[in-house]
Amino acid sequence: MGAQTYREVLPPSHIKTVQLFNPQTNDQTPIIRLDSEYLILSFDDLEAGFKEYNYSIEHYNADWTPSGIFQSEFLEGYSSNYIRDYNNSFNTYQMYTHYRLQIPNRDMRLKLPGNYVVKVYTTDESNPIFTRRFALYDERKVNIGMQVERGIGTGNLNQRLNVVVSSGMVNLTETPDGAKLYILKNGNWNDQLFLEKPQFIKSSQLTYRDVNNLMEGNSEYLWFDTKNIDVPAMSTERIFQDENLYHIVLRPDFPKYNLGYFDDPDVNGSFYIRNVKVPNQNASNWEADYTWVHFALEDFNDAVGTKEVYVVGAFNNWQIAPEYRLEKTESGYWEVSLLLKQGYYNYQYAVLDKKSNTVSMSEINGSFWQTENTYQALFYYRPWGVRYDILMGFGEVNTRK
Repeated sequence: MGAQTYREVLPPSHIKTVQLFNPQTNDQTPIIRLDSEYLILSFDDLEAGFKEYNYSIEHYNADWTPSGIFQSEFLEGYSSNYIRDYNNSFNTYQMYTHYRLQIPNRDMRLKLPGNYVVKVYTTDESNPIFTRRFALYDERKVNIGMQVERGIGTGNLNQRLNVVVSSGMVNLTETPDGAKLYILKNGNWNDQLFLEKPQFIKSSQLTYRDVNNLMEGNSEYLWFDTKNIDVPAMSTERIFQDENLYHIVLRPDFPKYNLGYFDDPDVNGSFYIRNVKVPNQNASNWEADYTWVHFALEDFNDAVGTKEVYVVGAFNNWQIAPEYRLEKTESGYWEVSLLLKQGYYNYQYAVLDKKSNTVSMSEINGSFWQTENTYQALFYYRPWGVRYDILMGFGEVNTRK
């Protein structure tokens, strides 16, 4: 059981701004404490008008294979239901309906710590509109300590992770191969490391301190700000209106992989929906408008013709999908235009090598050991006789703290 290979179902073009948000931490890390925290799933339907969107929850193992256990074992209440909380857009050029779901909620409680998938669908549960992953952990049984060091002589893999898992309640060596440790970077399920074996083993403590526990530091995220569409932000070149919707033309980006580290504060890939004209920012969820955001990248060299460039971030779940691919235009720039809701966004450029089928987040802007990142450790354990993986511990460390 190794790398996590689950592929989420991407939303269709009329479903925008999918967020799985943790109000307790004010971020989009989809991991919460069992029984004491909750997540908010929200999205917009640009076709507007109320539709009956249903949801269901499924339980998964550490490697994101279905656990196969009965719903009654992990869920109490309704196993599927429709989303009741919605608002129609107000005072916007682009009409839409905003939907909101709390997980868990008064109709449904999750009983087990572990991995889950929420499926949103209309009539056919086996054919979801989109899916999102999240996890619940039990904070009582296991403690996780984390440390980030500079990876010496390791090229782009320049941040090394050391993790200590300890417990006064669980014998961590009771089940051979029962322990599994995954490291996520900035809450991104697509950017993770599987630490297969601890280097030091005690019944109450597992120490992961291998020199190969490495991840790319990458660079700080790029950003743009559309909270105020009357005044261009620093990263905006110009704003204009055409066929009712506003257009935000960003200043062209250029590759920085051969330059030194540049410390530009970011929010580690996240995005926040905001409209400066709305006094209550919660109302931005249905009073923020949509704008066309125009990205441009110069000097990207694909000499062998096997590479594609995509713009990614939490706003599109870091997914490599056709609508986010840049195309070279007559201007000489690589460009793409995306319809995005007003707010503050982080983004970066991902390069897909079609020949090797690998994705690089550092080919455009480089990878530096100084880059500020937040790493999350998820420790799973399958006790003797149990048929599924339990998320027994969660730890987090920031490279600057």
